[in-house]
Amino acid sequence: MSILKAGRPTTSKKEKALASVQNTQDESIRMNVNISKSFHKKIKQRALDEDTTVTDIVMKALKEYLSK
Repeated sequence: MSILKAGRPTTSKKEKALASVQNTQDESIRMNVNISKSFHKKIKQRALDEDTTVTDIVMKALKEYLSK
């Protein structure tokens, strides 16, 4: 019995994960996080003060964090 198989070689889990990250750069997804009510209230108030959204504040903070 041969150990060789016909067909395409399978991709590794790492390659699949990298491909999924590279293909979703412009696509939006929903992300849930657990924060205290008081912290959420502070973020929401800042968003109102700056005429922006909570999403924009979180995105800016995460981009700054990842750029380090």
